[in-house]
Amino acid sequence: MGFTAIWISPVVQNINETTKYGQGYHGFWSQDITKINEHFGTSDDLKLLSSKLHDRGMYLMIDAVVNDMASAGKGSTTDFSKLVPFNKKEYFHPFCFITDYSNATNFQNCWLGDDVVALPDLDTESDFVQKTWETWVTEMVANYSLDGLRIDAAKHVDKPFWPGFQKAANTFTIGEVFDELPNNACEWAVDALSSVLNYPAWFYITSILSNSTNGMGSLSYQFNKIQQDCFDTTLLGTFSENHDVARFGSYTSDIAQRKNALTFAFYTDGIPVVYYGAEQGFDGGGDPQNRGALWLNPTGYDNTSTLYQHIKTLNTARNAVNNYMIATNYSNWSPYWAYKSSVIYQADDVLVFRKGNVHSVVTAITNVGTEGKNVGPYYIGDTMFSEGNLLIEILSCNSTVAGIDGTFTITLTKGEPQVWVPGFLLVNTTLCPTPMKNVNKTLSATTYSRSSHTSPSSLLSLLTASLLSSLFFL
Repeated sequence: MGFTAIWISPVVQNINETTKYGQGYHGFWSQDITKINEHFGTSDDLKLLSSKLHDRGMYLMIDAVVNDMASAGKGSTTDFSKLVPFNKKEYFHPFCFITDYSNATNFQNCWLGDDVVALPDLDTESDFVQKTWETWVTEMVANYSLDGLRIDAAKHVDKPFWPGFQKAANTFTIGEVFDELPNNACEWAVDALSSVLNYPAWFYITSILSNSTNGMGSLSYQFNKIQQDCFDTTLLGTFSENHDVARFGSYTSDIAQRKNALTFAFYTDGIPVVYYGAEQGFDGGGDPQNRGALWLNPTGYDNTSTLYQHIKTLNTARNAVNNYMIATNYSNWSPYWAYKSSVIYQADDVLVFRKGNVHSVVTAITNVGTEGKNVGPYYIGDTMFSEGNLLIEILSCNSTVAGIDGTFTITLTKGEPQVWVPGFLLVNTTLCPTPMKNVNKTLSATTYSRSSHTSPSSLLSLLTASLLSSLFFL
């Protein structure tokens, strides 16, 4: 499908008890962080996975549960001696289950879980706990050549803990902060972790793009609010579903609406994240229905499915734009991945946004659905396209020529999204062969020469884009 990175479940040893909720197949019920989960494989297996991914030019990110450990049964009777290496009660906050998620003291000091599986909350203010986690993450990154970590329940840990952990990790970290408000969520990406998952966008992706009766204005508002309140939107992990929330397909069975949700996640700011099974059309609701085994899919694994091919096309074009920027002298402008997207047109039934400066991509999404009316025609300006550019719509392979000041007209049919890209950015792909015949594929040698004057900040941006230009969560 063209992904450049894979994010996998936590790899440490979990509790082995069978509870009312089942077993810890997901990896989030930690019991011993010094051992690899034997049900997932061995230490050598993890090293081999990392090596094979790197051989393919891909990257490996693991999930890490830092906030808590796990204990089957009542929280009040937790046997702390089983929790390695935090095997003393003093390493945990006193027992109390969270009762108020609006109160930081309550949700940071009390425990997640319940009396079926309690999640004892580590006292991350403790020197021993801090140093143990810092040593652990340094060794994990070194031993398994990890390229990043997703941090579970990041906001449940006191913020002063994270700078030391981030320094010890010395790699990209992205935190789970379940909050609709951009300023609340993105707080954890300042003086804490590298970035956060884009939950502020997810709330609106699910509510707006799955329901044709909701106007696109709310999504446009949240789009701009995220831009305003988040320090660096280009590092956010943007998604339409994951293991902690209902799958997008549980909100709607409309294939066009699903395509729009995925397209938005890929072409707005940040790192697009796709949860396994989305490409197969999985539609489970809450836990555990949203965590169905991929290998138990009754129709088998279908790499010709509509959504598989849709994701593959989105990835192919996005990677082509990124690769062009990496190979091109972009010292005088922001490269595609570092350029913040902006809304250039919005109506009740459509949202059009641009990402990129000199070589931009224009994306149009709608929620009218497969049976909805045609959307448009709409005259689109502020595209940053050059007059005379041959523009390719990568999902339908329609084409047009940019007019004066890069303007052009769009009409969306059958509720399908559109992604418009200057044809010359796609010359090294197999996308849309018929209209691409009209693109000049002769690129001068200077087109693909790196600038010798790339700034340090550009190099950092380049590294991040190369590391996680798209992420597949298994």
